[in-house]
Amino acid sequence: MLASRPLIEFNSVVKNTSKVDVLFGYCYPSTYRAGMTGLALQIIYSTLNAREDTSCERYFRHQTQSPVHSIESNRPLRDNHIIGFTLTYEEDILNLIQMLDLGKIPVVVEDRTDNDPIIVVGGPVVSSNPEPYVDFVDVFAIGEGDIIVHNIVEIVKSSGSRDEAIAAMAEIDGLYVPITKPSSVSHITIADLDALEYPIAQVIPDVDEESKLEPVFGKSFLLEVTRGCGHSCKFCLVGHICQPRRTRSLERLQELVEQGIERTPVNKVSLIGSSLGDLDSLEDLVCWIVTRGVEVSAPSLRADSISKNLLECLVKGGQRTLTIAPETGSLALRKSMGKGITDSDIEMAVKTAESVGYTSLKLYFIIGLPGETQADIDSTVRMIQNIAKNSAMRITASVNPFIPKARTRWEMEPQLTLDALRGTLRYIEDELKSIPRVTLETLDLRSARIQAALSIGGRSLGEVIRTAAVYGGYGGWRRAEKETGIPFLSLASDPDRFRSGIPWAYLKR
Repeated sequence: MLASRPLIEFNSVVKNTSKVDVLFGYCYPSTYRAGMTGLALQIIYSTLNAREDTSCERYFRHQTQSPVHSIESNRPLRDNHIIGFTLTYEEDILNLIQMLDLGKIPVVVEDRTDNDPIIVVGGPVVSSNPEPYVDFVDVFAIGEGDIIVHNIVEIVKSSGSRDEAIAAMAEIDGLYVPITKPSSVSHITIADLDALEYPIAQVIPDVDEESKLEPVFGKSFLLEVTRGCGHSCKFCLVGHICQPRRTRSLERLQELVEQGIERTPVNKVSLIGSSLGDLDSLEDLVCWIVTRGVEVSAPSLRADSISKNLLECLVKGGQRTLTIAPETGSLALRKSMGKGITDSDIEMAVKTAESVGYTSLKLYFIIGLPGETQADIDSTVRMIQNIAKNSAMRITASVNPFIPKARTRWEMEPQLTLDALRGTLRYIEDELKSIPRVTLETLDLRSARIQAALSIGGRSLGEVIRTAAVYGGYGGWRRAEKETGIPFLSLASDPDRFRSGIPWAYLKR
């Protein structure tokens, strides 16, 4: 979808390019709405444009006038010295390749010359396993890029050629340059969040409420409270590649809120972080924000970290939906995966939420977990039924298939076959269809197979990805599998998928 009129934004930055040394194109290979919801964009955009020597402008695959001309000044994508992508979802690799192709930038690394930009890709997908994408990427940022992006700019600024710059990047911890074939690659984690610069003048689109261009959290100041997670559930990528859990101090968070609301034209703060409830001062922070006359929202909360006062303050701040992730109705299976919450924790969280004024509840579940039995599936159904019976809130149950992720403790576990997953999902749908106020949501099972294959695959998948990008969509993946002869869609269920070794073994934990 193209924007129907020129997009107006607050706090976007346009520089005189004749007065800077480095042109950086930040790309989000999906919709404008999704990209502008992400904190990574705000951080990279702010930190680079704070430099006098750099101009950073943004590009999106969808919902803008052109995927290869910047929002800020219509700068052609290939005119940048560096093009940086954040890859948040595996399937967006097709959008990434299409953006390069549309921008007349050689898609394959070996076809690029000194006149082409350097392609750098970061984000959780490649920090987990970059191998399926090595054909297309010059440099991968493994881990947290807040500081390392400055190393990249400095190297490009001081290098005499593209090849010289890429070779220099191979010497930097946290940067993976596939052509140098390193024996190991470091994962960068930043220790002190309080010491990091933080975007206080965040870019906000001037669009109507409910516009398809409005960020998912609405017009709000994004406040990163924590980074990483201390629970390390066996299936969860964040709990493995973002260790250890780090938090900002209450004083720093309050300072950022005051500065952010002053510099960003919004009246809402959206808290960002995994397992927010583990922050000792979360209740103090939320209630303090509300006393400032500002709305506040929090994403999924652990059921065992919820207090009545916290929820009361969130309701005063405008939040009406509580989101928690039991993952499964089976207590034994929750223990097996490392999810240390009990049925009573979940029941008390729901009861407390309703008592203070919440009107809807969202629950996240996973099917096809390692060791799952029919009894476990029945436990999930009973949990949803019991919550619906004992609560008047509207309930959305999001039931999604297990996707093995590289660098987690369940990285070696297979994904169930498509037929098995469909059978489980149909069973749950049949058991819940007669219950009022319950809505069932699920990820397209075909997408789950694609995500799983890309998550645990190796560099042989490059041929499949390139072919799929030509056709696009799910049909493109099927045609690519047929044309290349590589059994892509069944890869994550193949018992021999690691017979040649683990593709990402060189990544240091």
